[in-house]
Amino acid sequence: MKTRLCQLLVVSAAILSATASFAAQVLFTPRASVTVEYNDNIDLDRKNKQDDVITTVSPGGTLEVLGQVSGLRLAYDPGYSFYADNDEFDSWRHNLLGTAWHEFTRQTRLDLTNYFLYSKDPFDNRDVEDDRGNIIVEGDDRRRQRDTFYRNQATARLSHQFGPENSTFAQFTHGLTKYDDPSEEDSQEFSPSAGVTYWFTTWTGMELEGGYTRGIYDENTTSDFNNYLARLRLNHRLTPRFGLFGEYRQIYRDFDDSDIGTGDDQDYMVYAPSAGFFYQFDPTLTASLGAGYFYQEIQNDEDEQGPFVNADINKLWDFQRWNVRTRASSGIDSEDFSSDTRGFERYAQGEVIGVYNLTRELFADCSLRYRYSDFINSEDDEVDHRYTAGAGLGYRVTRWMTLRVAYQFNRLDAENSTDDYEQHRVYATITLQPDQPYRVGR
Repeated sequence: MKTRLCQLLVVSAAILSATASFAAQVLFTPRASVTVEYNDNIDLDRKNKQDDVITTVSPGGTLEVLGQVSGLRLAYDPGYSFYADNDEFDSWRHNLLGTAWHEFTRQTRLDLTNYFLYSKDPFDNRDVEDDRGNIIVEGDDRRRQRDTFYRNQATARLSHQFGPENSTFAQFTHGLTKYDDPSEEDSQEFSPSAGVTYWFTTWTGMELEGGYTRGIYDENTTSDFNNYLARLRLNHRLTPRFGLFGEYRQIYRDFDDSDIGTGDDQDYMVYAPSAGFFYQFDPTLTASLGAGYFYQEIQNDEDEQGPFVNADINKLWDFQRWNVRTRASSGIDSEDFSSDTRGFERYAQGEVIGVYNLTRELFADCSLRYRYSDFINSEDDEVDHRYTAGAGLGYRVTRWMTLRVAYQFNRLDAENSTDDYEQHRVYATITLQPDQPYRVGR
């Protein structure tokens, strides 16, 4: 792990040096935090709950190099956790997120993203967002064990705008997950994809996208696979903001060896038409809601079929004293690279996050999240319902110091499974961070 982390830092430093020579400014934001947490179920166990008090010390910082046509942002937040009763879980955490961009022209842009995580805590493996609240790296909410693991995900995306609403992209993603526990399955993914959005007229347009994923596993419990996905969507506006859409999605999954592990990895084809409506808040933000029906044709097994909801929204309402972000999505997907691979699923999830400034110094925040996962091909027809709720109260002591106390509730209701659990967490955090970054050099 140390070797891989050093390699990431060296590569980041090399990119930083190359970019700095063309940069208009270099900014650095240091930070440090100490969190004391009471956790009533550190093992996420159904019956044999074990509580503990955990203290985490985390120094960190963000380095930005901003130029006229290119830039780089590197955020590194290491931390060390001390367990009062279970010192065998004392451990380091390394969290590194690097992003870089370059505009070849006003219409053509390259974006690079690399995310690295090393930890023992399963809750550290959560979603990673960009500045607009879009999830750029999906977390793993199925992990339960407190064993050391690390993951790295790198993405390169080239996008080109060739009209007010017309664009195309090409993207490549590589993901890697490794566990110290030999009973857990290491995995890799290689995922190239490309797509185009084109409006024939002001009122009628289309989206066309295709992708390929190669999944590779180190153990003999899951077969390696090739996955092919194609999506075509037709949009028609009824007003400048509101319109209707029709979409067709097709997936082909080809396993290398259907007899590996339990022998349930059978090749399949999915046909999934859907239709609904969309609303365009602004040129870069569109929400959609529709319904569809999927048919999964499985080789040497009984076919599956059923309805699904096709939805997507990520909207921030920002006002003077408060803001609310609403994020929701639903459809069909595949759970392939988590610590508990379940395969083809029908899912729906929603999240609401709100912050209210009671005074200039005092603020309150709350969040609610729900995810429904129906694992279509599981042996026991397993269905998961995940609930997360949280609330906090913070106080800005000075321009560089903030105190926050919070509570979080996590629950998994698992149908036809014994994976259920409940967890309550209460914690207090003191954070030291300047309200403005420091300018380095010139």
